[in-house]
Amino acid sequence: MYTPNQRQNFYDRKDAGAYPKRPLHSFQDLEVYQKTLECSVLVAKRVDEWLCVEPVVKAKFQRGKKVRGDVRSTAGNIGSETAKELIIKNLLACTLAIPHQVAEAHSLRFGDHTAGIAAIEKAMLNCNKMVVYLEQFRDICESGIEWDFFDDVIKKYLYVRRKMLHLEQSWKKFMPQKENP
Repeated sequence: MYTPNQRQNFYDRKDAGAYPKRPLHSFQDLEVYQKTLECSVLVAKRVDEWLCVEPVVKAKFQRGKKVRGDVRSTAGNIGSETAKELIIKNLLACTLAIPHQVAEAHSLRFGDHTAGIAAIEKAMLNCNKMVVYLEQFRDICESGIEWDFFDDVIKKYLYVRRKMLHLEQSWKKFMPQKENP
């Protein structure tokens, strides 16, 4: 028989692999959601700060507005400005979409298990894409943002992608088996 002093509180253990894990009440309790939301906020804020400093790129995102006092020639940078614009649009769209895909996958798995698995796989794909977009933004846009920021965010996306894979595998364990007629 256990007494209150002998009972070990699993939730307060500091060691790795503390079980049982905290219960999930919603998708917001998923670590993969929390980490992807954190990454999307970090990336969106940093890109927004950079756009405030880069008037030519910012002007392309603000339709109809011209930048005054910019003396840079755009004739030699047409291709590179287009590349920067494309990278930024894809980067922002992708980073902001991943938390939505995790939430969607969590909801779909209860009704249509196969669609839930497909949605989490789409989120994993977008984590890989984010690594590429971050490297392209770092190398092509020459933003002046320190490399440590990019390295940290890339590590977070690779970590969360691995966690999504484990989440997908655990969801597959509970996949309903089809009856053979």
